[in-house]
Amino acid sequence: MLRREALCSMLAWVCAGAMPSALAHTPYGQWQVYRRKHLLVGCHKDSERTYSLAKQIVNELETYLPEASARVARAPTAQRIASLMATDQMEVAVLSLQNALDMMTGEGKFKPFGQIPLRVLMTIDDWMLVCSADMPDRHAWLVSDALLHSFAVSDNARDTGFNDLEWHAGAFVRFSGLPMPE
Repeated sequence: MLRREALCSMLAWVCAGAMPSALAHTPYGQWQVYRRKHLLVGCHKDSERTYSLAKQIVNELETYLPEASARVARAPTAQRIASLMATDQMEVAVLSLQNALDMMTGEGKFKPFGQIPLRVLMTIDDWMLVCSADMPDRHAWLVSDALLHSFAVSDNARDTGFNDLEWHAGAFVRFSGLPMPE
């Protein structure tokens, strides 16, 4: 009996000592859950325009596609966006055409990340909303549909200087006026 009490006491002491360090650990697993639960729209501090566009996009998605639980995710640089997209931690971002092309080809300041397969969801003036190539067609269709309420896609956006980047199949289906893919 004395042995059992000593063992329980020692176990309690060990657990109590380990508890503060366990509580101090970053809940990394919770960030993965958060990223799956919310559609993060990436932007970066190198350009204020990406931030204002990301906020507009999130506002529209809150109105027309609330189940996306969209949130702005502001990175310090475009390279950080590339890092997040290359590691499948972010699926959608607002980028300039040049940044998107360089990410896709793995050139310039994005060379350390290699080629990142991106697809265009929508063009907004000289900016673009891009996504990872493996975004489901249905999701791309839904996002594009929700954003069409506020952002017009010009007739030439599908085949102008943006033609170096491929349109996401789901977005292309939406802009072609076809029904949502299954």
